[in-house]
Order: sequence, then C-alpha cells, then structure tokens
Amino acid sequence: MKQKEIKAELSEKLEANYISFMREWIKLEPLQLIEKAEEIAATKLVFEELKDGGYSTEYLEYLLRFKNPLEVVRDKWIEENGSEMMHGDDINHALWSIGDKQYAEQAYELDEAFLQSGQGVRMC
Repeated sequence: MKQKEIKAELSEKLEANYISFMREWIKLEPLQLIEKAEEIAATKLVFEELKDGGYSTEYLEYLLRFKNPLEVVRDKWIEENGSEMMHGDDINHALWSIGDKQYAEQAYELDEAFLQSGQGVRMC
C-alpha cells in the first residue's frame, strides 16, 4: 500500500470511528456525559491530531490493522496523559508505544482487511 493510500484509508476509518463515538455519546444522559468528559475530550484530540495523517507511514499503516484505531490511540493517550493538550511528540510516543509493544493486538479488535498473513510489523 502506498503512503497516500494509507493516509486516505486511515482518515476514512478514523472519521467512521469518530462518527460512531458521537452517535453513542448523543444517546447518553447528561450525568453520563459528564462522567465520560475525559474520554470524549481525548477522543476529539486524537481524532483532530491523526485525521490528516501527518505521522510516520509505518505507524499509520499499523493502525489500519484495527477496526477502531481511534479507540486504540485514545486509550493509550489517556493512559499516558489524561485529556491534556496534545503535542506532536506526545502522539509520536503513543504511536511508538502501541506499535513497539503490540499489546493492542490482543486488547482490540483487528480489521481482517488490513492484516497481512504471516507478516509481523516492526516498529522503529
């Protein structure tokens, strides 16, 4: 897959993930929304940061493996930073950590369309 295709595919997937989250949030009662404020803020921060694909192609291609890459990066972001303002170096660290440890492959649903049989991912 070429860099441009990877960015386009991931952008489309992130948009769909974000819309899905918003549909869930709309159904919540006000107190439930308040309890999810950090998650909502972090989801929006990660979406805004990743949607243009300005990160390593290797990281972006790895994220395509997941049905909900927005959730994967958001959860890692919250684990490491809470819902603080995001900076490029911070998101790069989160992406590196996800790819390096590859724990997410056991914790999150993978997208079969983007898995390559027998081929592992090596992150720098």
